[in-house]
Amino acid sequence: MLTDMIVEEEFEIKEEEPWYDKQDLEHDLQLAAELGKTLLERNRELEQGLQQMYSTNQEQLQEIEYLTKQHAKVYEQLDVSARELEQSNHKLVLDNRTAQQKIQGLTETVELLQTQVEELQHQVEEMKLSPQPHRPPHRERWPTRSSHSVSCLKELQNTLRKLQWMQWTSHQHN
Repeated sequence: MLTDMIVEEEFEIKEEEPWYDKQDLEHDLQLAAELGKTLLERNRELEQGLQQMYSTNQEQLQEIEYLTKQHAKVYEQLDVSARELEQSNHKLVLDNRTAQQKIQGLTETVELLQTQVEELQHQVEEMKLSPQPHRPPHRERWPTRSSHSVSCLKELQNTLRKLQWMQWTSHQHN
């Protein structure tokens, strides 16, 4: 019972005395105001940070869009260049094939002419070495024809050498 009285006395509120202290209340109010002010400042900082991140994000999105467009342009240009190179390469292959066919044809012609030149040279040598019992009536003209034939033969040989040189250099480049 004694304990019941002590407990009741401690918790009995006297109606004349307020349950709070005015000084504690002012101190609590001041702390609440400072806490509110700090929270407002922190909220502003967070809003500014959020706004800055949003702006940065927008700038990065614009940069990404720009780079994507540039990337697409570069690939488009590369595609056009690749097609042009393929066409050019195809044309060069055809030109090369045509040139090789011409060289082959010229080589065959040169070989034929060389054979003819050799035959003609052989005939000229035989004519020079063989005794001619009977001279043709146009004796004055024979040496002219003969020298003319030899110069033609020499010209044909020079042409043959040039064509062989062209063929050799053509094979060196391929």
